[in-house]
Amino acid sequence: MSARVSVVIPTLDDYELLEAHLPLLLEEVEARGADDEVTLVDDTGADLLAAWVAERFPGRVRVMVRSENGGFARALLTGARVGTADYLLALNPDVRVRRGFLQPLVDALEAPEVFAVSPRVLLGGDPRRVETHQRMAVAEGRLRSVPLAPDPDDLAPRPIPFPLGGAMLLRRDAFVAAGGFDSLFEPFYFEDTDLGLSAWRQGLRILEVPASVVEHHHRGTIGPRVPEELVRAAIERNRLLLHWKHLDSRPAALEHLRSLHRDAFDAAMGDRREELVWLALALESLEPASASRRSVTPVVRTLAESLEASDPSR
Repeated sequence: MSARVSVVIPTLDDYELLEAHLPLLLEEVEARGADDEVTLVDDTGADLLAAWVAERFPGRVRVMVRSENGGFARALLTGARVGTADYLLALNPDVRVRRGFLQPLVDALEAPEVFAVSPRVLLGGDPRRVETHQRMAVAEGRLRSVPLAPDPDDLAPRPIPFPLGGAMLLRRDAFVAAGGFDSLFEPFYFEDTDLGLSAWRQGLRILEVPASVVEHHHRGTIGPRVPEELVRAAIERNRLLLHWKHLDSRPAALEHLRSLHRDAFDAAMGDRREELVWLALALESLEPASASRRSVTPVVRTLAESLEASDPSR
């Protein structure tokens, strides 16, 4: 019998998205006939969804209500903890699944060395804009993502650096035992990237499964609620923290320090004060980042080896 799946959707008051996307998901879950479960985590802190869900999807969706807004990572962990299935499928409310998407993911996760899998995620449903098919590399002392164009005729699962947090399948018990995502990256961004790189460094693998397709109709819940400058600051802070957590050689560290010095000097000379603020915010979390570095155990691959092994174009 196929492994059961706990689907967890952290959400705010995303009524329109849920109305549009939940029926398709429920059709797939019910068609699989594996006694999968679907949980919405109401992260509004105001219990806005339970009555609405009970009216529209009676008996088909469980709602967990958080007493306060804690962000995607905490909401996902809340839902994962109440699950009873072997596997955890994390979904964003703005992800629209396509028919037959779930079973290929379950099949791909059966191999013990596979830590997590993601479907092929099409931004806006456009097959030319694939969010999951990318590689990561260190260029000029900075860790960067490089989008790649996949071969549309190649349906074999391919390695990718990290699973997309809003559309990923992994083992529920392991995720819960680890405490979910690393809190270093709260409130948001790069927690899924870190999860993937940590798995690769521990000798595990992350796969994109092209036979499973979902559409990401990006309508983020962060933007309308958080000023753009704060969102950008969180992104740039966490981009640095991610690299600091996974720096593992003296030459790489020296190259990175040179890049920080160069960029800080350029920002100061160009009066781009926000870039200096991003660096200062990251430096405030230098001690937690060092503690997180020590948590990546056992280390089987170096960062460079992990980036090479996770390149889908290899």
